[in-house]
Amino acid sequence: MKYLALLILLAACGSFKPHAPEKQTRVFNVSWSKNLDSEYVSGNLAIGLGAPRIFNDIVYMGSLDGVMTAYDLESGRVLWQHNEKTPLGGPVEFFKDHVAYGGLSGRLFVRHYLTGQLKYAIDLGAPVESAPLYFNDRMIVYLRGHQIVHMDAETGKILWVYKRAVPVTTTLQRTTKPLVLGNKIIVGFADGFVGALSLEEGLLLWETKLVEQSKFIDVDLNPLLVGGVVVTGSPSGELKAVNPDSGALFRSYGVSVAAHPLLKGEQLVLGTNDGEVILMSVGGEILKRVKVSKQPVSAVGWWKDTIIAASFDGYLRAIDPLTLKIVDEFAMGYDYSAVFSDLVINEEYMAIYSSRNRLYLFH
Repeated sequence: MKYLALLILLAACGSFKPHAPEKQTRVFNVSWSKNLDSEYVSGNLAIGLGAPRIFNDIVYMGSLDGVMTAYDLESGRVLWQHNEKTPLGGPVEFFKDHVAYGGLSGRLFVRHYLTGQLKYAIDLGAPVESAPLYFNDRMIVYLRGHQIVHMDAETGKILWVYKRAVPVTTTLQRTTKPLVLGNKIIVGFADGFVGALSLEEGLLLWETKLVEQSKFIDVDLNPLLVGGVVVTGSPSGELKAVNPDSGALFRSYGVSVAAHPLLKGEQLVLGTNDGEVILMSVGGEILKRVKVSKQPVSAVGWWKDTIIAASFDGYLRAIDPLTLKIVDEFAMGYDYSAVFSDLVINEEYMAIYSSRNRLYLFH
């Protein structure tokens, strides 16, 4: 429940106590950063839920002011930007020579990745708050309002729409990224269920309830294929595994996590609501665990041979995977800053976007 309380706190508070700046250290060396905070309106603190993306030495990031910007990876110099006149809350997706992303107005934009030239834009009818998913010349877009749109990526033609009736009114509105397995799309819903849709028709093939509470039961952890089963869950319940063919519950892992699970080799890397980082075998055995924060861990990644953990106390921490000792820390600028989406990592760089709308590029 700490996770839920902190989300409410983030949405309600109007100011935060700033940290003193941190010196650059061995792991977290800042190449550049950008303040993308929108103009403050009393009583309404804009919380950043999006994430950057890196493609061909370019960093793409949309802002709540509606501006999509392509930055040079090394220098942070603006290569192109467009004001789409709608808050941009989700990351971009790449296909061929294009980037696709949506806004809270429900409009989806597709632009050339290098020039920013518009290929097409289409209204989907509900806010786009997660990254589209490109697969075999198709695009799958998860909309607020519990709708999934399957469309032709080249033309924007809508092939089918799945809309789910969700009886609960209190949800986190944090949509999961769908997982395509064969002819199925595995996706979590805000009513505590995970389900599978047929790829070609959008028909519901199976559904399994993972959470029994009445509020904040969104299954919004990105589904992950691990040893033939799909691992997903809700921060309000335990992480679980289901059979992707039937939806039958295969295993409960006995931990509650707010961070999207990460598979590294034969181990799961988990960030828990209790501020722990856990290394777990694919069979569910806890191999190592360490408490890194008094607040929940909101995101985990693997970079420079360390585990990277972002937590609600406003810090990034680099953890030695052998000893589980913290080898470096970086303050994201404010108490209760968090990373609600992904830690975006390649071999040399890591990009993050904090809930206080700060974009950081580390080398």
